Amino acid sequence: MATADAPVRRNPIKRLGCLLLLMLWFALLLLPCGLFYLAANGEIRLQHGDIPQPHAHPLLLVSLVSEQNERGLRIESSSRVAKAPLLCVETTVRFVLWQSSGGDQNASYCDCYARGADDNWILNDTSAGTCQPRGEQ
Repeated sequence: MATADAPVRRNPIKRLGCLLLLMLWFALLLLPCGLFYLAANGEIRLQHGDIPQPHAHPLLLVSLVSEQNERGLRIESSSRVAKAPLLCVETTVRFVLWQSSGGDQNASYCDCYARGADDNWILNDTSAGTCQPRGEQ
């Protein structure tokens, strides 16, 4: 028998579910702001801070595609890949097109950089597809 003074125990899973639902609701409410920003600027870009040429390898880039035969979104992302002694950056480009001339336009490529004499990064190799560990090339 519970007394009136005993605190009511709340289920932590219910609290977590409510928190996730609330975060999803705020993301849905902020979606029009993101779409207005994309329409006004043409792209939404998040940068890496620790790779060579961060402008060429964005962490996430969402941009509008407004060509004569293609319309939609271009989503580009990149990540570091350990490939000693080189630093490799794998970049993936995906398209979400609502008007297209056909064909698969998605692409992946790998840029590998080596340290130069002056401690700057120098582009060493570019290859199509994903970055493979050094022994598997």
